[in-house]
Amino acid sequence: MTLINHPDVVAVVTALHDAYEASLAANDVEALNRFFWQSPHVVRFGMSEHLYGADAIAAYRQGVRPSATDRRIIRRTVVAFGPDAASVMCEITQNAGGAPQHVRQSQLWIRWNQEGWRIVAAHVSAIPAEATDANRWKDYAARASAAMGLPLTAYEMPSVALHLERAAQIAGPLLAHAVPDSVERASVFQP
Repeated sequence: MTLINHPDVVAVVTALHDAYEASLAANDVEALNRFFWQSPHVVRFGMSEHLYGADAIAAYRQGVRPSATDRRIIRRTVVAFGPDAASVMCEITQNAGGAPQHVRQSQLWIRWNQEGWRIVAAHVSAIPAEATDANRWKDYAARASAAMGLPLTAYEMPSVALHLERAAQIAGPLLAHAVPDSVERASVFQP
């Protein structure tokens, strides 16, 4: 029976993933290449690239300049399967081209006798923005929180947007109600 989540294995793979993220932030191409299995069988699917083999991954890394900033892991799950295999699944927030982005990252790590731990499969994808009113409220919440200096995480954003949408649904009928001219009106705030 395979031992799931031995603490030593989870700690090692978590530390390796932290080092991978630090190398990514520094755009340390040589270090990033060393994290991947040096094999034609390794696969990395990125935002818009499908890379098969260590040579393709290295060529991609050499030619790309990172455009994401403020990259932050908001949730990470590391699961070890015995002493030699682990998966790392993350949700990440970052800015890409000045716009906030919610990204998913998955990696399969295998421990080899000679090479040690290496990524044998990886996938990165962005969560697409839905064309709904909820996005309008997320955008409003993001701009308001930035203006007030109160940052919202990607985890908090859906709840805040939902509350704003509900408040608008409540206020809509009230604002549509005709107020007689004899009633003193409150001043309107203009940013």
